[in-house]
Amino acid sequence: MKEYDLIVIGAGSGGLVAATTGHRKGLKTAMIEKNKIGGECTHYGCVPSKALINAAKAFYGIQKMESLGFKVEQPQPDFSKIMEQVDEIVQGIYQHETPEIFQNQGIDVYVDNSGAQFQDPHTITIGQETLRGKNFIISTGSSPQILDIEGIEKASILHNENFWELREHPQKIVFIGGGVISAELGQALARLGCEVSIMDRNPRILKVTDKEIGGYLTQKMEEEGVELLTNSSPVRFTDANTLIYVQDKEEKTIIANHFFIAAGRAPHVYGMNLEKAGVEFSNKGIITNDYLQTSAPHIYACGDVTARLKFTHTASHQANTCVHNILTGNSKKDDLSVFPWAVFTEPEVGHVGLSLQEAEATYGAENIQVFKVNASIDRFITDRKTGGMLKVIFNQDDLVVGAEAIGQHAGEWIQILTIAMKNKIPAKEMADTIFAYPTYTEIVKKAFSRYLRTK
Repeated sequence: MKEYDLIVIGAGSGGLVAATTGHRKGLKTAMIEKNKIGGECTHYGCVPSKALINAAKAFYGIQKMESLGFKVEQPQPDFSKIMEQVDEIVQGIYQHETPEIFQNQGIDVYVDNSGAQFQDPHTITIGQETLRGKNFIISTGSSPQILDIEGIEKASILHNENFWELREHPQKIVFIGGGVISAELGQALARLGCEVSIMDRNPRILKVTDKEIGGYLTQKMEEEGVELLTNSSPVRFTDANTLIYVQDKEEKTIIANHFFIAAGRAPHVYGMNLEKAGVEFSNKGIITNDYLQTSAPHIYACGDVTARLKFTHTASHQANTCVHNILTGNSKKDDLSVFPWAVFTEPEVGHVGLSLQEAEATYGAENIQVFKVNASIDRFITDRKTGGMLKVIFNQDDLVVGAEAIGQHAGEWIQILTIAMKNKIPAKEMADTIFAYPTYTEIVKKAFSRYLRTK
């Protein structure tokens, strides 16, 4: 039986960081994976979706060339070729994540579709191997949550995993669930000539966003032909291509080639015999304390399997925290209070810190000020990318406690607000910082300088 200082279960973004960091810190490390190394992000999430979005953006951009003074014959998308090229990008990145890469670094890698199974708190099996670990980090991720809709077994159902197998152009596709995946892929497919509908039970899609910013984005999506079916819930499928749904209490019918389920994520907690390890969990994930430690003191968890914020960078950040706490005896809390995220539509959405509602609840409405700058400064104008905004929430000490933005490259310039928040840089110091002209990030400087003028 092989023994290790650290056994990492799951080789997605969190597992890769945990294993490589643990190894670099001198821990004898093993990494276990049930499927392919790279996990959700590489094979089904961030990488392929951004590759598809980029292709759709390039195709859509050709339609705008005439306004710049060019006459261009509009090409036709070859959906099969587009998806093949997306897969090539995925496989290209995977070549840097194969088991051999990590074996050569000195990390023992075990890949078997049986997955890891605890036999007792310190012993697990994977395939025919039995391993013993002093410490464990569980980073098994999540998978798409399939809704219990009557007749769903009849329907042509897609989700973010099997979608990438498509090669035939989906003439009509309905997304069930109005979150980030639906917005990103829905807009991309609409730009590639698909008829797209997004169904959500709420009054608006992307309810995670600021109401004004979310409204701006949805208006742009509707202008591009995306149909938004809000206040709507699926009822039953009558055949592979027909869904009965209810909108504002009225029963309606929609017909499509495919129905894409994007209604949340289910954490991978079953099949590992967590009970034998003494690890408490529920269908919402593994339960951890402030240090990402489970109910078994030598077992930690990170990423989608435990975190509310299910992002690649959540898992990576938490993986480092787990290793740090294993080595130091819990000296670092899991702090996601200054946490950025982005929606990679066009225009992009960027967010960090508290929402307006959260800021009001934390500081009191009378103790915060929201300052807005429209995305109409010089670089936006020269690139014909005007539209959008940056909204910054300041507290009484002129410190940023939250920000949300929409506009060209908003996911990039929100990072400057993240640095300001993380380091508690007051508005005056940010306003005194020199920003290169003309750049998109100048909008951040203007938010601080104009805010101070109001004072």
